Amino acid sequence: MILSSHYVIKDVMHTIQRGDAGEIKKACEKYAGRYQHDEAFVGICNALMEVEELNEKDQQEILTQLQDLLSVRKVDSSGGTGLWFSDRRKINR
Repeated sequence: MILSSHYVIKDVMHTIQRGDAGEIKKACEKYAGRYQHDEAFVGICNALMEVEELNEKDQQEILTQLQDLLSVRKVDSSGGTGLWFSDRRKINR
């Protein structure tokens, strides 16, 4: 199962900050289709696509959710026990 990376999440966050509703929907449709097994990310994207216009409160709430997801994804992809190899220097060949 492929999850959205922190780069994808950052792209959605930057799109939200720019504020163009059409661009937000395009980015969410593109990434939600690409990472359809990532339930947390797709849930946020679906919520964004249902909203016609983001007010400041909703925008901050969604950005907070994306920031939380971003911090989780950075940890998952940059270290810890979830990696394929615990130590890349000791790969058996």
